[in-house]
Amino acid sequence: MVFLGTGGARVLVFKQILASGGLWVEMADARLHLDPGPGALVQATKRKLDPTKLDAIVLSHRHLDHSADANVMIEAMTTGGFHRRGQVFAPRDAYDDDPVILRYLRSYVKELHVIEEGGEYQVGEVRFRAPVRHDHPGETYGLTFESPGCRWSYLVDTRYFPALAQHYRAEVMVIHTVRLEESEIYHLSIPDAKRLIEAIRPRTAILTHFGMTLWRAKPWLVAERLSQETATEVIAARDGMRFELAGAAQGPAPCLGNSD
Repeated sequence: MVFLGTGGARVLVFKQILASGGLWVEMADARLHLDPGPGALVQATKRKLDPTKLDAIVLSHRHLDHSADANVMIEAMTTGGFHRRGQVFAPRDAYDDDPVILRYLRSYVKELHVIEEGGEYQVGEVRFRAPVRHDHPGETYGLTFESPGCRWSYLVDTRYFPALAQHYRAEVMVIHTVRLEESEIYHLSIPDAKRLIEAIRPRTAILTHFGMTLWRAKPWLVAERLSQETATEVIAARDGMRFELAGAAQGPAPCLGNSD
């Protein structure tokens, strides 16, 4: 996976203090772009990733920091509509009134899918599931991914609730952590991430989608402290960071990886 941006709060994204292009994932035989926010196309090509080779675009929810470049990535995936191919996955409100996925582009895509609570989906050999609706404005879902040799979870924007841990158990977790301290806003904080890590005990937890308070606290130092407190490898993602997903050759298995 390649982090095409680690910014996750309005001012930080608007000023592009950190990039906001989402997460590029290559698993088994599939290439997926998760949450292509502002600048996704630029960040992908900057990292020498070819958007015309994408197999799917997946939105966890319709907010612009997760979807602003969804339409341009659909155009790129389909070569401007000249090659009808690929799949798009998004919650229903991304397609309905005031849609973030433009109607004229929908015919460019081979398949459109609505993400719903408990829904199961597939792109090639990659299977993924939306286990529970999040406590966040708009219809929002995290995802768990599985392919032969790999399983990991993608825990996006939400207010913390205890049942989260049972839905996202995996050896590798990507956690959107906007806030340094707990607050009433509908995003996870570092104390929330610590609760989740202690409950799930992943092999590796990767923090991303930082807000300004967390950025000022230096996420890499916060991650180092969390590693010590939880006895778990905790990594603060960086713009452009690559984390290699690799695992056993047979059956669902942990994603054992290295970052660079």
